Amino acid sequence: MKILLLTVGISFLVIVGCALLINFSKRRQRKSPHGLTGMCHKSGGAVCGKCGERVKKGEML
Repeated sequence: MKILLLTVGISFLVIVGCALLINFSKRRQRKSPHGLTGMCHKSGGAVCGKCGERVKKGEML
């Protein structure tokens, strides 16, 4: 019985941790027009002009 409770407790912590990680990733993705990587896919990874201006102004990090 002790092993069962320990397994359920660890599983619960892992599931909650994964949920928090997914929530953080989705929130970060919404902040940037280029997703989690922060790179412009059209220009092969270089920061595009529009994003470069926003970074200089401090709007994007």
